[in-house]
Amino acid sequence: MKVLILSASTGGGHKRAAAALEEKIRVLSPGTEVHVVDGLRSIGKVYDKTVCKGYYIMATKAPKVYGKFYKITDQKNAMYKAVMRSNSMMSERLLETIEEYNPDILIMCHPFISAMVSRLKRKGQTNVKAISIITDYDSHRTYISPNIDAYVVAEPQMAKKLMEEYGVDESKIYPLGIPTFDKFSEPGKKEEICAREGLDSGKTTILLMAGSFGVSGVLNFYEQLAKANKDLQFIVITGKNEKLYEKFKKHIAELGTEDNTKLLFFVNNVEDYMHVSDLIVTKPGGLTVTESLACHLPMAIYSAYPGQELDNVKFLISQNAAILVDKELGAQQILGLLNSPTALAEMRKNCKRLSHPQAAEDILKLAAELTKTNGVLK
Repeated sequence: MKVLILSASTGGGHKRAAAALEEKIRVLSPGTEVHVVDGLRSIGKVYDKTVCKGYYIMATKAPKVYGKFYKITDQKNAMYKAVMRSNSMMSERLLETIEEYNPDILIMCHPFISAMVSRLKRKGQTNVKAISIITDYDSHRTYISPNIDAYVVAEPQMAKKLMEEYGVDESKIYPLGIPTFDKFSEPGKKEEICAREGLDSGKTTILLMAGSFGVSGVLNFYEQLAKANKDLQFIVITGKNEKLYEKFKKHIAELGTEDNTKLLFFVNNVEDYMHVSDLIVTKPGGLTVTESLACHLPMAIYSAYPGQELDNVKFLISQNAAILVDKELGAQQILGLLNSPTALAEMRKNCKRLSHPQAAEDILKLAAELTKTNGVLK
């Protein structure tokens, strides 16, 4: 079997899901030929930059506008049709990539790519089987196209919306979860990780993350928490945001909290820090949420863009796996949760219930079924 995974760089989640799936396929099915390609970039630099930069600007600089646009395009109206038409028109360029790799199955991690593949199939330019992975905890109409063979959703409740609002046939919906790397699902040994990373395994630990775009609002929560409880241990990961890293470095020096704070830039072992933490303070991107669930790590959400992030928060709160903290009262909310072991344990239990450690493996099995490939797993 030949698998082509098409991703995009609108945030980090689509790419991480694709990479996790690729890794699992290589481990479980060495005989399977698998490639990951940035689908938007393969169409052209101008198109890729327009979509990715446009998303970044709207989400970070004009979130309310982005939220309205997101909501409007979730309805079958002129705006939705215009968006889908403009993206599907780029399908001819995507066809070149598909023909280059000649896959038995396509797995798409972005809605625009799904729309293009659907158009190519409708026009008879390709008959390749196609799976669309929805990488958030609520669906959106742009993910739905008539010629997609299967939709993989993060959790079972999403199936109802796909059927009732979008008219998707139930037989095409698979609540298999969003793929993550195995290292998130495999329990880390807390004492060993803490010893290696210079952390105190006996202290209550909060992990603060800025998200894929980096958001400075997390500074406020760190300062409030550090002042309110000097016995807490902090792990702060700023990602590739140099400005935010330097701001934290300055704050930590001013507060004198160097001894109980581990400040990090971009890291490749975020799972270690999740495994040793009692709570993560973060933004609710689809993959950050999924990785936290895989580590059974309760979440305190400090900011959410209107749109898919806000949808993710609503789902997590409904399942008692996260809390949404107030800008002014966030520290008190977090401390209140940490001072209630029973409440925190219940949230951890819910995170475990919502996790899908076998997601990548199950998606591979689905691909084998759709292509009627036998003996795909070693």
